[in-house]
Amino acid sequence: MSESKVDMKLFYACFISLVTTAFGFILRALILPQWGVDFNLTQTQLGEIAGVGLWPFAISIVLFSLVIDKIGYKTAMIFAIVCHIASAILTIFATGYWMLYIGCFIVAIGNGTVEAVANPVVATMFPKQKIKWLSILHAGWAGGLVLGGIMALTLGVDTQWQYKIGLILIPTLIYGFMTISLKF
Repeated sequence: MSESKVDMKLFYACFISLVTTAFGFILRALILPQWGVDFNLTQTQLGEIAGVGLWPFAISIVLFSLVIDKIGYKTAMIFAIVCHIASAILTIFATGYWMLYIGCFIVAIGNGTVEAVANPVVATMFPKQKIKWLSILHAGWAGGLVLGGIMALTLGVDTQWQYKIGLILIPTLIYGFMTISLKF
């Protein structure tokens, strides 16, 4: 398949979706100690919240990989967008442990869905250069960790954590608008 303009827009949407997954991880990691203080959470509860950001990620990669060809890549990517937005809203308005837990669960499902979509899409787009383009794609993960972390830290320690969680909406909306206009 040639690297046409449409192909590259699809690649960039996948790339930015991986940036979003990285934001989901780094923002929560940076904010977790503050949640402990604000919500009077135990170390066990903080561990559970951190953990629920991981295991659903792995499970959703496997489950979506099994059904992705039936439901469609665009449908799955839209599901990931909804998960990222819903998680941000739920987390921003959290009043305690369970809302934080569910918010982290939802973002992990969205993150795993992105992985289940982006990898096969990019591999299909560039069948003769899979390794090259999958490597570039996954630079979005590392770049997202750095960018999300810098953005959150730049806001400063006095900025409420809700604003920092809201940062995930920036790449989410970008890849969301791109996804809606693309053909998979």
